[in-house]
Amino acid sequence: MKKSTFLGFIIALLITPVKAADVILPEGMEILTPVGVTVTVEDSRSVDKAKNLVVAGSKQTGYKAFFTAQDAEHGEELWVTDGTVAGTKLVKDIFPGTTSSGVAWMQRFNDKVVFQAQSDTETGTELWISDGTEAGTYMVKDIHFFGSSNPSGFTQLNENQFVFAAQDFESETYNEKVQRWLWISDGTEAGTNLLKDCEVLHPGSHAASDNELHFARVARKVFFKADTKDQQFGQELWVTDGTEAGTIMLKDINTSIVNELTGATAGAQIDWLTNFYNEKVFFKAFSNEFGAEPWVSDGTPEGTYMIKDMFTGVNASGVPNGSGVFTARVYNREVYFRGHDDTLGEELCATDLTEAGTRTVFDINKNPTTAGTANGFPDLFCEFDGVLFMKGQTGGDAAVLDPVNYGLELFYTDGTAEGTKMQSDLNPGVGHNAAWEGIVISGSMYFRAQNAVPAGSQTWELFRINDKDEFPVKVMDLVEGQDFVHSLRNMGGDVVFTSKAIPSLFRYHYRKPNYDPLKDVENLDPVFDPSTSVNTPREAPKSLGLYPNPASGYFSFEADKLVEIVRVLDISGKEVLRVASPVNNKIDISHLNAGVYTIQANAGAEIYRNLLIVK
Repeated sequence: MKKSTFLGFIIALLITPVKAADVILPEGMEILTPVGVTVTVEDSRSVDKAKNLVVAGSKQTGYKAFFTAQDAEHGEELWVTDGTVAGTKLVKDIFPGTTSSGVAWMQRFNDKVVFQAQSDTETGTELWISDGTEAGTYMVKDIHFFGSSNPSGFTQLNENQFVFAAQDFESETYNEKVQRWLWISDGTEAGTNLLKDCEVLHPGSHAASDNELHFARVARKVFFKADTKDQQFGQELWVTDGTEAGTIMLKDINTSIVNELTGATAGAQIDWLTNFYNEKVFFKAFSNEFGAEPWVSDGTPEGTYMIKDMFTGVNASGVPNGSGVFTARVYNREVYFRGHDDTLGEELCATDLTEAGTRTVFDINKNPTTAGTANGFPDLFCEFDGVLFMKGQTGGDAAVLDPVNYGLELFYTDGTAEGTKMQSDLNPGVGHNAAWEGIVISGSMYFRAQNAVPAGSQTWELFRINDKDEFPVKVMDLVEGQDFVHSLRNMGGDVVFTSKAIPSLFRYHYRKPNYDPLKDVENLDPVFDPSTSVNTPREAPKSLGLYPNPASGYFSFEADKLVEIVRVLDISGKEVLRVASPVNNKIDISHLNAGVYTIQANAGAEIYRNLLIVK
């Protein structure tokens, strides 16, 4: 029985491409793809997207970047580069001739990539793997003998296996609804098997547009969004350890009944699955009691719970208000995210995964409203130079002088209100810099942004900073108007990316003046942490020696490890003081009122706590 031809994805270029040969590039930058080759990587911010740019390899063997591109002779196919023009090539014409093979949902698997593709009209869209050579690029398994398995959601589970969603004949015909079930593979035909007959929702409902995160590996388990094959619960949180018995739904978070006959409940709209130090997963979920709020799970049903109801009450329709979560990032033993404050609006929030340790860090937009102040809408990027970077909205009214409005600009935080500041007014006045895709490469931070807005559009050019307070440097200006650079990736210390203005693959080799090869090299390989499991209970908080106690003016502490952060919490659990890298284990508390405080010291994975009486 012939399979239907895979239709592929149509990449709509919104800008008329410019010839690469007409562009003057900065020193250290070159275009890797040949003339006549168009890179078809999607411009969305997500690293989990249908047309992707993926770096794979290792410190020992080096790194390669895999991507999709098309030319007149082969259609759209899989390409690879080792960072040189000579080493940039078509990997394999998977579907021979000008018909595209539909390479999609590509993700890394150690030094290889896995993806879906179609090789002919008989074999449909199936699971493929590639090491960057023609001989090492092949279909792993024909999962659906009578159609296409359309595999996606590839997520490495451990050193030798990955999980993914796929459909076979049974899942396609079960319950009169086409479903993808959970599969596991080691990259071989014999090692590729159905793991659990649950409906895996990938790409799922897009709660956060192109930022949505569908899977998250934590230690040696993978958290994902799924439902039972009988659609009993909607989109809920599941976890797998690679065994059928260890693949379970953790909790029915949203218990609203959507089918009175079957008792089926609504989905939890799960999003922003974020690995917290290979210990737990942080995520956003919607419940009928509290709306969309931050949640956490350690991989057990009893260890899966809402952290805090940050936005209380209901809206005009009677639906519970929800704080939501956006651009969650892990930093200094906390998760930072855009969340709700009843007075300050949508602002920078952080949590140590406890209700008492969930707080509003900083009010970015101080323009007054009837409820308090306006929304700062922070979008978080990455940690760089000891702080966490983001962009935030300060207000867009040039006539307002108190506070001065700068538009949407770059910010950073060290976790305290005092240590949170606007990094630069890159787009002068109230113009937006619209920064996105912050990434640290070889000790410098790169991002796409703009320092001007011609005709009200967004240019998205490539910028760089070498330390947290350096005014951003524009690396290049490809064309007049919109460059729209995107998909910034770290390939062994060099930046690779593409652009909508010139849909080629670019490589940029740069080292800052004070570059330290021992310090400024990022780890690009998966960390599985063999000593840690999401099911392993954390040790009870260790005792922290405090003296004097009671104290006045200052206190000192003793711990058997180097303490990175000291937090002082009042009796309600609110953080009143935070000190990073405390000097001589001594903390100034001269500004604190008399009372009882909790002192928490973070030392790597260890957390120390004790009570302090302030006189």
